[in-house]
Amino acid sequence: MRVRCVFRAVIEVVGAEKPRVQAEFFVVPQGRQSLLGRSTANEIKLLEVGLAVNNCENTEQHTTFPKMPGVKIKFAIDRSVPPIRNAYYNVPAAYREAAKKRLKEMESLGIIERVESAPEWISGLSAVPKGKNDFRLVVNMRGPNKAIKREYFRLPLLDELKVKLHGAVYFTKLDLKSAFYHLELSKESRELTTFLSEDGMYRFTRLLFGVNCAPEAFQKEMCRLFAGMDNVIIYIDDILIFSNNIEDLRLVTARVLHILRTNNLTLNTDKCEYEMTHITFLGHELDREGFHVDEAKVKDIRTFRHPETASELRSFLGLASFMSPYIENFADMSSPLWAVSTKPTWKWGPTQETAFQRIKERIANCTTTLGYFSDSDETILYTDASPNALGAVLVQQAAGEHPRVISFASKALTSTEKMYAQNQREALAAVWAVEHFSFFLLGRHFTLRTDARGITFILDRCREYSKRALTRADGWALRLTPYRYQAEFIRGTENIADPSSRLHVGADDPFDEQRSPWEIAALEAGPVGFLTEQEIKAATAKDEHLQHVIDALETGVWPKHLTRFESVADDLSVEDGILVKTGCAVVPFDLRSKTLELAHDGHPMAAKMKSILRARCWWPGMPAEVDKWVSSCKTCAISGPPEKTTPMRRAKVPEVVWEALALDFNGPYAKLNGISILVIIDYRSRYLIARPVRSTSFEEMKTLLEELFDREGFPKYLRSDNGPPFNGEEYKRYCSERGIKPEFSTPLFPQQNGLAESSMKLVNKAMSSALSNGKNYKEELRSAINAYNAAAHSVTGVAPEEVMRGRKIRRRLPLLHPGKAEIDEKRFEGKDKRTKMAAKRREDSRRGARDCRVKPGDFVVVERHVRAKGDTRFDPQRFTVMKEDNGSLTLCNEEGQTIRRHVTQTRKVHEWRDENRTPGRDESHPRDRAESHPRDEDVSRSRDKNTGEDREVSRRPTREKRAPAHLKDFVQEVREN
Repeated sequence: MRVRCVFRAVIEVVGAEKPRVQAEFFVVPQGRQSLLGRSTANEIKLLEVGLAVNNCENTEQHTTFPKMPGVKIKFAIDRSVPPIRNAYYNVPAAYREAAKKRLKEMESLGIIERVESAPEWISGLSAVPKGKNDFRLVVNMRGPNKAIKREYFRLPLLDELKVKLHGAVYFTKLDLKSAFYHLELSKESRELTTFLSEDGMYRFTRLLFGVNCAPEAFQKEMCRLFAGMDNVIIYIDDILIFSNNIEDLRLVTARVLHILRTNNLTLNTDKCEYEMTHITFLGHELDREGFHVDEAKVKDIRTFRHPETASELRSFLGLASFMSPYIENFADMSSPLWAVSTKPTWKWGPTQETAFQRIKERIANCTTTLGYFSDSDETILYTDASPNALGAVLVQQAAGEHPRVISFASKALTSTEKMYAQNQREALAAVWAVEHFSFFLLGRHFTLRTDARGITFILDRCREYSKRALTRADGWALRLTPYRYQAEFIRGTENIADPSSRLHVGADDPFDEQRSPWEIAALEAGPVGFLTEQEIKAATAKDEHLQHVIDALETGVWPKHLTRFESVADDLSVEDGILVKTGCAVVPFDLRSKTLELAHDGHPMAAKMKSILRARCWWPGMPAEVDKWVSSCKTCAISGPPEKTTPMRRAKVPEVVWEALALDFNGPYAKLNGISILVIIDYRSRYLIARPVRSTSFEEMKTLLEELFDREGFPKYLRSDNGPPFNGEEYKRYCSERGIKPEFSTPLFPQQNGLAESSMKLVNKAMSSALSNGKNYKEELRSAINAYNAAAHSVTGVAPEEVMRGRKIRRRLPLLHPGKAEIDEKRFEGKDKRTKMAAKRREDSRRGARDCRVKPGDFVVVERHVRAKGDTRFDPQRFTVMKEDNGSLTLCNEEGQTIRRHVTQTRKVHEWRDENRTPGRDESHPRDRAESHPRDEDVSRSRDKNTGEDREVSRRPTREKRAPAHLKDFVQEVREN
């Protein structure tokens, strides 16, 4: 059929990444065909036909770390500086095997290379502690930095940025990942990065931040890439894109991403922000109104707690005096504080609190108003460390003017960091502060002031000749190698950062667990790589098993050992040498471990990991291997959910009153000078006793127990938790001498002492009512307890005091028939049992309780009792289960330490997978051993009756037949009978 053409046109088509194509279009009447043809769509990269498995354009990215094409960094060398050979390998023996693996990974990624000849420059390789059980290998580049001249390429000035950003409304911020490693070093410059390891000498092939000229060299190359783009600001590895309308922003962003992709630069997607109207950049808040001082600069001073000692007050007044030229009427405002700062007796009242809050607010307002950063003024950084926190104040001073504060910063110490020696805390404060303000300090000279004389020695002295193990403080000091600073000692009274460390409150992440924003020569694993079509095609050609499958597809003849593939034969096909199942690549055996490693990037749990794989890959038994992979991942194990709780075990009511008692403490109450309430409850009658005690010591509790036991006699059982004073030998000896059996709930699991815990609601209500209304707490507590004991109990239906005393008790209300309480024992115990079992069924269903799956001999990790921000839920230390009793576990670690925990505080784990190995073939994997033909059948041997020779017999593995869950109890009962 002929179609009449109305007109023909040649139009320029622009794709998403701006490839331009001249395309010919024919416009016809009543046309129903697609306007854009497949060939044109392919050319503008709108459509891609064919199989792609994590495909990347640059094949070099598949095996090496991406590098910027056509760029080689060459250091300018001062030949007057004599070469230094610090050939000393300083890595503890415990870390050496892991260090070898990390070096091999870096070598395989092309970031370092082996050195065969003897170089003139050799730097020391050292291990720096990282967190609790990890370390970081660093190269001390202080020696070579003396000979390497700095690049004189100016970083952008903030004043210039303010002018450039005028009128911007929408913003996008991109962050490069492992930025400096993208730049290759020239052959002649690599020698200066040589370092010694146990396996021999290596040197860097890529630019490392430990070199003093690295920031300027990287900035220079980035500015070259984006030259001529007016709506882009480059600050080392941060890229800010801005525009006054969203369409232009998207066009510029697409162009920037195309340039990054073309030059093999990778992004840290977690830190990228797109199409924002309000964004933080270089410590400033940006929006359509322009630059604003980041509120984070003054947040720490606004949250200062008030001083609690005269020393803390004098520290705060020192900071206030520093800011006094900018605070109007400072002398009158601060007079109430000066009045108590020198008195021998400390007194803090409403007048001092008002003055403190007013001055604190004025300091914050002055910083917000005057805290503009100038590239021409002198920059000073004050740092300090207290036993609880770190503090820093960034200050600038123009010639002939009074200093002005740019920003305040504080960081609370974790429980581990609080145990550091003071000199280590001071070093931590200095390094943390410099890295915190790195966007102000990097590439500029500044003065670092501290009141710790030993830290100035550590920061200034070159230690490349040291023949001793690095201290933690030395390791931190190496992180400041790329900064240009001069460390100065000042007296404590002159350190205006002192109140930032003393008066800071809150909880922050530990320093050791954070990666430095500007990592110095860290030898750690880079990206795990990519899985490409070429790799799958090459591995499929070598895989004998998959070649048999391809042959079977062509011939239609399926051997027995290919049964699992035969069942999905209708979905299988071959595309360019790759076996495909419904659009997914069938992964050869040798690549399955690498595939699992790539799919587990970011540590998704099993369900999400299966979803990721099913969209791209397939092989027989893949879901089971995913489950095993996730369960053997240490990171997932210590961050996942705990074990399910076990079904409740309801105890039978005791035959007589006062036979079994539960004890616990409530409090202490700060408003009552530390008074606590000892709560005692009888298991049969539910009779409650609550007595105030001055402390929770054993002697105090013993006095009260003796008074009760003299009147009521000794019980048979005393149930309590593991807190003081119950966990001491005195308590156990006291019970033993009186024929009492002490019973303890599982530590940190108060539900096992539920009767005492449930009574705390009544005690809490009475105490809070008394304290809030100004009443006598003893009278209020007595009234609440009497009311509870006189009312019919919800479980037994009888008043606890009538069961306890055996008679009706006269109270404030009339009692017409006093005398013996009539209690039907059989009915009493029956109702107790029925009510408990109903509650058990309800709670077990609500909590999803199940029998404990953790058995003796299993490995578990234990939930942290106290967690700082950023901590995983479980501690990575593994324990072996020694004993299990209805969810109560007795655990033992490798050092022989024994603890008790409930199963809900643990998580069952398997043998850890080596997270530091190079992704690829996993020799421990049952499918990746030398066996090239894994069978669906097991192979056994039997004797041939005719020949008498042994032969192999294939048999399918039998599966255990299991009853459905709702028939499990019934089947078990039938088996037993």
